[in-house]
Amino acid sequence: MHEHATIDGIVKAILKDPSLKGASKVSEVFLRIGALEFHSEAAFRQGFEVAVQGTVLAGAALRLDVVLPELKCEACGHKDVCREGEVDPHEKLPVRECPKCQSLARISGGRGVDKIELSVEGR
Repeated sequence: MHEHATIDGIVKAILKDPSLKGASKVSEVFLRIGALEFHSEAAFRQGFEVAVQGTVLAGAALRLDVVLPELKCEACGHKDVCREGEVDPHEKLPVRECPKCQSLARISGGRGVDKIELSVEGR
């Protein structure tokens, strides 16, 4: 369900893009998106295919650059990338225990859409 709201927002934003005026087709959509924006890449891709049906985006290849959240400990300076499943996207307080010193470490990144690029045909 979370993926559908995210996808709908992305598709609506893309379809409002002035660069699509007069376009007959979009051959590729590139998204740099945070890993915490979806639970399953496969479900996200399937949802995208459904959401773009009947639009200029229908049939476009979807390329994803998935940005993982990062852990940074202020106490010891340890930094690491959080792997899939290590961070709950619904948590309000983005902290974890540092694996090196057991202090509270901040989780940042892995959210939002940082970049959208389109390959547009037929203007």
